[in-house]
Amino acid sequence: MRRYLETIKSEEAVRKILERIRPIEDEELIPTYRGNGRITTRPVAAKYSNPPFVCSAMDGYATTFEKTIEADVTRPVTLKKGSEAVRVNTGDAMPEGMNAVVIREEVEESERFIVIRRPLYLWQNIRMVGEDIIEGDMLVPTNHVMGIFDVSMLISAGVANIHVRRMPRILVIPTGKELIDIYEKQQGTRNQEKRLIDFNSHLLAEMAEETGFQATRHPIIADRKELRDVVNRSVNDYDVLLINAGSSAGDEDYTEDIISDLGALVFHGVSMMPGRPAIFGIVHDKPVFGIPGYPVSAAISFQTFIEPVYERLTTKRIQRRSVPCFTPYKIPSRIGMEEIIRVNLQQHHGRYYVFPLPRGASIFSSMARADGLMRIPENIEGYGEDEEIECLLLKDEADIANRVHIVGSHDLSLDIMRDLMKRAYPEADLLSTHTGSLSGILAVKKGVANLCTTHILDDQKNVYNIPVIEKYLPDREVALVHIAKRQQGLIIRKGNPKKIAGIEDLGREDVKFINRQFGSGTRILVDLLLKEKGVNKESIRGYEREESSHTAVGIAVRESVADAGVAIYAVAKIFSLDFIPLAEEEYDLVVAGEFTKDQRFARLMEIIRSDIFKKRLEEIGGYKTEHTGTVKYGKL
Repeated sequence: MRRYLETIKSEEAVRKILERIRPIEDEELIPTYRGNGRITTRPVAAKYSNPPFVCSAMDGYATTFEKTIEADVTRPVTLKKGSEAVRVNTGDAMPEGMNAVVIREEVEESERFIVIRRPLYLWQNIRMVGEDIIEGDMLVPTNHVMGIFDVSMLISAGVANIHVRRMPRILVIPTGKELIDIYEKQQGTRNQEKRLIDFNSHLLAEMAEETGFQATRHPIIADRKELRDVVNRSVNDYDVLLINAGSSAGDEDYTEDIISDLGALVFHGVSMMPGRPAIFGIVHDKPVFGIPGYPVSAAISFQTFIEPVYERLTTKRIQRRSVPCFTPYKIPSRIGMEEIIRVNLQQHHGRYYVFPLPRGASIFSSMARADGLMRIPENIEGYGEDEEIECLLLKDEADIANRVHIVGSHDLSLDIMRDLMKRAYPEADLLSTHTGSLSGILAVKKGVANLCTTHILDDQKNVYNIPVIEKYLPDREVALVHIAKRQQGLIIRKGNPKKIAGIEDLGREDVKFINRQFGSGTRILVDLLLKEKGVNKESIRGYEREESSHTAVGIAVRESVADAGVAIYAVAKIFSLDFIPLAEEEYDLVVAGEFTKDQRFARLMEIIRSDIFKKRLEEIGGYKTEHTGTVKYGKL
């Protein structure tokens, strides 16, 4: 039996790790100008005072204040240049015997004399020796984390070099016969060889560098003996080893055996999702980790286990920022397993709301898009609606606040909007969360979203979007802005190998279908068309298989996961699929009344109504833009 089936809690895992880690005692001498972020191993004292001599604090003339005491506007004092007044610049040493400086703007001068109409006082406009720093003063103590101002302060005090703790060294070892290095072979061979691009090792190495490690990435290892030799040899040169993949229960997952053979296994398996198969052991007194192969699991495992190791090795705390958030709807989870969920944040009326992203451990794009991480403890079955939780931020709050967030239906037009938004306003951004049309409208109704996209047809009135707004938002002041008309249809592989003629063929036993998520406008359209044709949903193979975007449906059909799906024409064009038209839809934007006065909405409307937006929509195909940007319902 694989030991990782006997899991421990993440808190216990971290405790077991830290019990076996000791801070790095090795030090190194480095130039002070390279000291930002480093940790001192000795107290640092000033070599020189700053300033090291009495000097002028201003551009002007050095003199003695006693000679200026009688000066005023009506009875000025005249001083002879050279003997009674000496020209000085800021930072110049004061001439001997002089004790004040009059700034240049306050004198009247001729070739040989200056005239002063205001008395000076002792040491006026002069910096004394050690005004800032005194020679011998301790400037920073041992175990001080150096900042950029510390670096400059030490240099100003004549400290050219400092002793700092050696940076921890980490080795990332990618493993697996299925991997290919994009920098060693052409990416174009990937599909022919059916091998996966290794990006996990780059991810882990970059995370390590950002944390503060000196990271090295080893070439891909596909052989057990080579991995054993590399681990046995490398623990002498590195403080931490990360073996990526090989921690689960597959035939080639032999990380546990290698650690046990060379040292001692501490644990294999954590009751945490993603990241359950994580491994930790000690080889020759060095920590060795087996990091799960799925990319989100790898990233979460690094944050959960490796960051605390860095803090212990260096005694340096990693700055983390969490904010209180609220759940816009019920977020379920499996009891008995701590779950870490990637989320987008929507700020509304001073509150943050969390919108979960796809949870799969292999869906790394959701990690790249996430604003934060929320944790669901193992002893509860998730959170109910409007519960307060803590969210660990992955992005800056200012960036979140300056962003337009659209929930609801997916469409390629949203990507174009985002690109044009970033081009016109680099400090801004646009985020779209694909909840489906109806879920987006309900989010606006609850007051947790300002914008949603929708394309819901009322089959009784044969009208798009307005009836559903009147039904669900009768008491909300909203407006409906037209984005475009678009073609929806069946997408099938090139050449139509299954000879699918229309929606009625989805009921055939030899046809596999892929659906959109419940509540999406596309799903509603599919159900209406099936009802019209008298096709029983239960007869459709794959009706229950759901995707949250048109492009996800497109790739599933292209790769033969399904024979057919319903998506927009532009997706068929992108993936070189055949297209059978089913409907021309109206794709619109619902905006909450109070948000129409927001500058972010003004920018969005500027983009939607622009000629370049319409042109780019028409170029990808399947869109009509004659009425793009018009208000169909309510007012702006």
